[in-house]
Amino acid sequence: MGNYQFNNNIKDATGYTAKINAEFARTLGLNPELGQNEELEYAKQNCILPVDDLIIKDDNGKEVWNLASYSFFKNGKTPTSVNPSLWINGRSNYQAGVFEVLKDKIYQVRGLDISNLTIIRGKTGWIVQDVMTSAETASAAIDLLERALTEPVRDKISAIIISHSHADHFGGIAGVVRPEQVGKAEEGKIPVFVPAGFDEETVKENIFAGAACGRRSTFQFGEGLKPGPRGHISTGLGFFIPKGTMTFIKPTNYIDKSETVIIDGLTVEFQLTPGTEAPVEMNNYFADYRAFWVAENCNGTLHNLYPIRGAQLRDATAWVDYVLEAADKYADISDVIFQSHNWPHYNTAKNPNAIKEYLINNAAIYKYIHDQTLLYANTGHTAKDIARHLQIPEGLQKNWYARPYYGSVQINSRAVYTKYLGFYNGNPNDIDPLTEIESAKAFVEYAGGTDKILERAVADYENGDYRKAAYAAGQIIFAGIENEQAKQLCADAFEQLGYVAESGIWRNAYLQGALELREGRSDVFGMKEKNNTSILEGVSAELILKYIGIALDYDKGESDRKDATIDLTVVDRDNSGNISKEVYRLRLKAGVLLTNKIEKATEEKYAVLPKQALLAILGKQLALVKPLIDTNSIEVLETIEAGISDLSAFGDFPLVLPHGFE
Repeated sequence: MGNYQFNNNIKDATGYTAKINAEFARTLGLNPELGQNEELEYAKQNCILPVDDLIIKDDNGKEVWNLASYSFFKNGKTPTSVNPSLWINGRSNYQAGVFEVLKDKIYQVRGLDISNLTIIRGKTGWIVQDVMTSAETASAAIDLLERALTEPVRDKISAIIISHSHADHFGGIAGVVRPEQVGKAEEGKIPVFVPAGFDEETVKENIFAGAACGRRSTFQFGEGLKPGPRGHISTGLGFFIPKGTMTFIKPTNYIDKSETVIIDGLTVEFQLTPGTEAPVEMNNYFADYRAFWVAENCNGTLHNLYPIRGAQLRDATAWVDYVLEAADKYADISDVIFQSHNWPHYNTAKNPNAIKEYLINNAAIYKYIHDQTLLYANTGHTAKDIARHLQIPEGLQKNWYARPYYGSVQINSRAVYTKYLGFYNGNPNDIDPLTEIESAKAFVEYAGGTDKILERAVADYENGDYRKAAYAAGQIIFAGIENEQAKQLCADAFEQLGYVAESGIWRNAYLQGALELREGRSDVFGMKEKNNTSILEGVSAELILKYIGIALDYDKGESDRKDATIDLTVVDRDNSGNISKEVYRLRLKAGVLLTNKIEKATEEKYAVLPKQALLAILGKQLALVKPLIDTNSIEVLETIEAGISDLSAFGDFPLVLPHGFE
């Protein structure tokens, strides 16, 4: 098999990989020796307190964030094991500290989390815009702001605005405020503004599919990778998900239409953008400061219409329409555009239309992907075929803020195809397809066995055809054949694919795949609170009941379950001590849990219980809360509890090794 050596060592870039990256740099006019472009300069500007060696730890001394481990970016020269464009993005995200977005008015902390924490000076205090991912990083960001500004921030917070329902924008809230501080402004408390539907979409993404998403996030963000030229470089939006405590405090103000609101004396104009980067999201215009916050609808990178961690498909046409609306409505009356990741852009004397161009160029690339995908779909091409064909249009290629560091043209194109046409490609072979394991077994059998496959796959690897080599070796693995050489070759091919990837999350996924083939699975979750109990404690009983239905294992004793109906009156208490009661009808039908909200309890079987009792059922601790429940049918609740899956096992499954039903 040529000169190829089977082993589990991390490899350097091959000669083919080095040539691919060198040619990529030449095509885009990048100098690998310097490793810089104008976006790096934008990332550096207006830093009033730089921190390039910060390490954040939790109360137990566990490391949450380590910026010092990325000090290799101080050397500008691009390693052959990193795509030269992604290298510059990594160097740009390495610019960390407190930044002055508008003097005396708006400040950002960047580089302490995958997302930014922003504060806007109000008439009496500070409006916080998005609160990062973890309580530890958010708290550290507030501390840095106080150092940089030499004035109180933590004790002068007047309001919080959370732009959308992703955890890296709300998860750090307990590092900014305490739950008892949150409430209506008229009550002398701190209001939290979110787009309408925030709670539901937060639960759908972080709870309903949270375990699967969390496991896949390990690959998207490369949680097991060490920073370095042969390891973690960037995710495009920032570095990685901090290993801290994700928290949730129920919001107080839900914005249900685009409107203008006075917050701490400032005129804040909300532009709702549902269906874009998140199912519920909103941009804000701070009229007093001529500053436009674009949430996560534009960043320093092309974004995802479908993130590989898994999420609901995003609407490219809605995304384009809202960005164009923003360009027409706010670009000419703004001096700065800023967002929850990466760095701001400004209108300047040299380019007085920079903000409008930034918005329109972003809109153009999403529109290109949308339109061209459907053009080719209508002429019979499949999703994979179209994705391989599309490229960033020449006129947009050097808009570095729209390069595919996070999202990618290929994945976004497949997302558009799926949104309109679904996962089925029209070929009857895919109506009832072989599973991944079945197709792998067939592949190995038809190819004539593992030896022949490995011989061809090694030749492909040595010729730089890493995709074929990874695919062929992967089929041996998924066929369930114990073959260390197949794992080693697949890992090596993944590694080289990661080295040439411009997308940070592609690189992460490939290198994480290589790591797990060599060493086994990494820690499934980087975040604490892996079952997201803090979210469940803060949302409605209705959403908890829906999750209980998901957590029920239909195959677990279904034949022993009797159909039943019971009315639950759920008692809840908010942060201000106000008590509320809601009534739900639960029906068990053939092992399926049906729930709906009703006006009042009328069924013969009933239960009155605190909301915490629902969480106890999820955790199989009903016995501990029985004294708190008034019911004539505890056996119905016990039946539900008996069917709950072991939630501690959620998310603990392989991705690069076979995993099917026994």
